[in-house]
Amino acid sequence: MKRFSCILVEDDALAIDMLEDYINRKHELILKGVGTELSEVKQLLESIDPSIIFLDLIIPPGESNGFHYGEISNKSFIILTSAIPLHLYKGPLPNGPIFELPKPISYEKFSICVEQVIVELKNQNCE
Repeated sequence: MKRFSCILVEDDALAIDMLEDYINRKHELILKGVGTELSEVKQLLESIDPSIIFLDLIIPPGESNGFHYGEISNKSFIILTSAIPLHLYKGPLPNGPIFELPKPISYEKFSICVEQVIVELKNQNCE
């Protein structure tokens, strides 16, 4: 079975625990890193080529050195895990395919969204 690497970008400790649990329940996913600040996201992306990025839109910048979400490669599938609806967000967005998974996130909603992304990833790998 193919496993897809992912990273989690979230600044809320409870949300991190919950999403780590959800990710670990999916045998197709392998969590490679967690970032709580933009500076950590930049470092994670330099060392990991994730298939999926679970991304909260609002996190502290840290020492981001100007890094923003618009600099994320379009190779990764993005699952937005924010409490802010995408249509209300005014900041830069990543370039990859975007799926919205609004908070609060149940495991059922998580599974449905992740299964859609996995189908897309498998189709992409077959082309």
